This record gives sequence, structure tokens and C-alpha cells, in this order.
Amino acid sequence: MIPINPLAMMLGSLFLLVSVICAVALTGVLVALLHQRARRFILARGWWFGLLGVFLAAGSLPTFEFVRWQLNHWLDQRALNPRLQAEQVLGDLLLPAGTQVSLERLEPLKNLSGDTLPGGLQSLQRAQFDDQPAVVHGAAVRSLELGDMSGEAKLVEAARLDGWLCSAEAPVTFRYPSGERFNLKAWQLESCTLAPGSEVAGVTWTQPIAVHAVEKGRWQLEPGDARVRFQGLNLRLWNLWLDAPYGELQDWQGELLEPVELGPMQYPATTRVRAFHGNLLFSPLVEAPAVDQRDGKPLGADLSVEQNADGEVLATHRNDDVGVIDWIKMVP
Repeated sequence: MIPINPLAMMLGSLFLLVSVICAVALTGVLVALLHQRARRFILARGWWFGLLGVFLAAGSLPTFEFVRWQLNHWLDQRALNPRLQAEQVLGDLLLPAGTQVSLERLEPLKNLSGDTLPGGLQSLQRAQFDDQPAVVHGAAVRSLELGDMSGEAKLVEAARLDGWLCSAEAPVTFRYPSGERFNLKAWQLESCTLAPGSEVAGVTWTQPIAVHAVEKGRWQLEPGDARVRFQGLNLRLWNLWLDAPYGELQDWQGELLEPVELGPMQYPATTRVRAFHGNLLFSPLVEAPAVDQRDGKPLGADLSVEQNADGEVLATHRNDDVGVIDWIKMVP
């Protein structure tokens, strides 16, 4: 955080206030010169009003400089945010006439490394397609925001992108190599929110579910606070991982919404559960331990139980050994 000197701020504000008063007074004197009686009065006391005018002019300089800066800033912002009068083409990106664009800079310049940064339309940051939508990967978009290596689009309607049916209710993000922001062939879907009714991992999702690209071509789904019947359990699912859009389920994790008896084990609601080597791994919280009904004793702290779908207890693992760290599980 940048340190702020209250005294300096107060003095600066006072100085600007005095300058504004001087500017108003100087304007009043100049207006008075337009009236004959006032002009005669001022000219009769020319020496006194001359000194006053010099003082007011000097005091008004900061105000006039500030007004000039504001005017130049307004002109620059207007130049940096024009509305296109004709269709423009940037690589694979077509900008229809009437598009409102925001540019980073008007002219090319060199950065500290000596590299030339583009100017004009080549420095496009945002585009709002008011009259006619643009097309990205076959989808109609109403707006775009472009960074050095990622971009965000708002869809006109639900569209299929990289295999996913993405909703228009939330932004869609893309990633691309540096310097390839206008090469749409290099754009890859980074994340989107699936359209309602999408069927993924055997569940038809009626609520929004976000998908994110992760390493090795896999996808992570974040259902949020979704409550579903999944693999015979009533769960609040946190994350799922697939090997491809609408592909095979590789892993998942969530928590129990109700107590469950599976084989000899009894688990309370809020027990964490996830896939583990084709089986189920239950990780109770310290404050809500599971109970082994074979001896009636609660499960020890920081332990997870591996069971198959039939309820057979296969093993007991330390949480640290199976990647269970409080509420966080690393991406498998």
C-alpha cells in the first residue's frame, strides 16, 4: 500500500481551492471589462487592478493546467474508445461496422526490454458488438476482452465450444500463446458454464456447472453447491475430473448430505468422500468421526477408509498418505 501523508493532502487540496477561487475571480474581472461602467471603474484604478490581475492569473495557473489536462485526457479517451465506421479485420477476427472498441494505446511504443508494443487496433483490449455479433469458433459473441495470453467472451446464445455446450449466462474464457490474440485457430477453451440440462458423468445438471481445462487435456467440473444422487450416495459434489468434454469420469470428490451405513461402517453427514483407485474413500471430520460397527468404536482422527461399492472395507489410510488435507484435495 502506498503511504499517504494527510498533511500533504490537506495542503494540496487547500492550494487547489485557492487556485480555483483565483480563476473564478479572474473570470469575474474579465467579464466586468465587457460592461462600460465597470470598465471605466477598473481603468480609473488601472495600477491596482493590474497588480490584482497578475496575482489572479498566477494563482489560476494550476486550475487552468488541470482543466487542460482533463480536456486532453478526455480527447485521448475518446480516441482510445472509438466506434468503428467500417468493417475491420484483425487476423482471423472480423470486427463489424458499429463495433465499440477500446484500445490500449494509439501509437506503437517500445517497452523496457526494447520490444515494440503494438498500437491502434493492434492493441485492441475490448470490443462491444452492438449492431452485429462477431463470431469466435463458430459461436456468436456480443463482447470480447483480450489480454496477452487469454480472452473473455460473452455469448449471444448457448453454443458448443471445444465439445462443451456453453451457456450464454456466464462469460467464456479462452487461452492462447503470447502474440496470438488475433489467431483464432490458436485459441483454446479455458472455461465456461454449461447450459442447463447438460448431462455429465451420468447426472443431468439443472443448475449451472463450471468447467475448466486442466493439464493433459483433462477437464475439471465445479458444480458449486450441487446436491445430487451420485454413485448411490446423496452428495454435495465439489469437483469432478473428466478425460475429455463429456468424456470418462476420472475422479470426483464431495461430501455426504446424510448419514450412510456401508458395510460395517457408519458415516455421519459432512463426511468427505471421493473416488480412490476405483473404490470409495471416506474421510470423516475430526468433530464427526465414523463408527466401525464391528466393535462400536469411532474411527481414529486423520484416518480415511477405503471401501468398494459392496461395502467391503479394503484398507484404512492416513489422510496425509492419500492427499486429504482438511478440506483441500490436490488435483489428481
